[in-house]
Amino acid sequence: MATVAGLPFRAPRDPVYELLWTILGVTAALAATWAYRRFATCSEQPEPPATKIETVAPPESREMALALADELASLVSAVEGRAHHLIESAPTRKLLPSAAEAMLSSLARLRHLHSKLVTFGRARPAETGTTDVCERIAELREDLQQMQLGIELRWDPPPELPRIDVGPSVVRDAILFVCAGLLRAERGATRLTFSAERSFTGERPTVKVEMTLEHIAVQARAADDAPAERAFALDLEAARHLLASHGGELELSHLPGKSVSAVIRLPMAVPVDRSDGASAEAQPSPPDPRMPDGPPTPASDSYGGALVLESDPTLRAVLARELKASGRAVFACADGAAADSFLQATPERFELLIVDDPQALDEHSPLGHTLRARAPGLKICLLTPPPSVQPDGCGELHCLPKPFGVHELRRTLASILAVG
Repeated sequence: MATVAGLPFRAPRDPVYELLWTILGVTAALAATWAYRRFATCSEQPEPPATKIETVAPPESREMALALADELASLVSAVEGRAHHLIESAPTRKLLPSAAEAMLSSLARLRHLHSKLVTFGRARPAETGTTDVCERIAELREDLQQMQLGIELRWDPPPELPRIDVGPSVVRDAILFVCAGLLRAERGATRLTFSAERSFTGERPTVKVEMTLEHIAVQARAADDAPAERAFALDLEAARHLLASHGGELELSHLPGKSVSAVIRLPMAVPVDRSDGASAEAQPSPPDPRMPDGPPTPASDSYGGALVLESDPTLRAVLARELKASGRAVFACADGAAADSFLQATPERFELLIVDDPQALDEHSPLGHTLRARAPGLKICLLTPPPSVQPDGCGELHCLPKPFGVHELRRTLASILAVG
């Protein structure tokens, strides 16, 4: 006799009850088999593959980026000039305002943002030169710290890697753009690992640089939790366009909560033999705008005047201060009509014209007409990149694109105003 819960139990002999118990047993066995198979399948399921990151940038967003970049360029140049004025006004190093030096560090970030906006807006011209990728990546630690990205950089350079056919500033900006985009895709990740190697998979040999940003501890996120496209479209679209305009490529993949990776391919530089044994890869390094130099020193007691046409009042004051320090009489104007009045009245007293907008030099504008008619030999400095079409009938043309620092301004003025 069977027992249930310690009590005697006699199963009924009715065939219906026996059939019910049989069905119940079979159902329990099937359920147990299904649960076991389900658990085994889930435990053996492979990790979902990384998803590719695609960005979308409508044309109107590029126009807005360029408008912001134009406003930012004047602001950065003006504030940087004021910061240098504060630093140079301190009687000793101990009395130097620490806030002024901190301001310069913040301004470096603003200049980087300006470069990103211009690149995103498709207004950055192509740049020539070659770069040693290993040296450029090794120098990124200081750049990343200055940008306050909070990244731990891991880099084990290969024993030998050829130079790439892209200028150093392009490589630096592209990598920093990508770093910012990767951080937006995986917020909180801090470990950035670089690897580089040669690649011969395409029509032209390239150098492949892979960047992987990962969390120290895996974050609890859904496998299909894709990052919002707009959150990093500015960074990655700017990097993608910058690389593409110099013959490079960018690919991105994402494992939410774990890591995000970027692969950059840059064309290899082909050395060209010369008769003197020099290589075409060698390129002179541009002067460092952060190198200290003093204000321009007058070489004589008498100079021609300088006419400044700049709409931003703070930047206009910075330009006037630097020109006065070189011994020039400065006439600063906020609009073309005022500048035209000064030039019409006494064209012979001016040596230099500084202009913030190339359209002011158009031959159909009042200032442009007076410039060609009464002062065709006047030296001109544009605070913009060189125009695609050089204006006819004007004097010697120089360019100092915004944003610029005080040291860049001083070097440019010294070059333009050099005697002889």
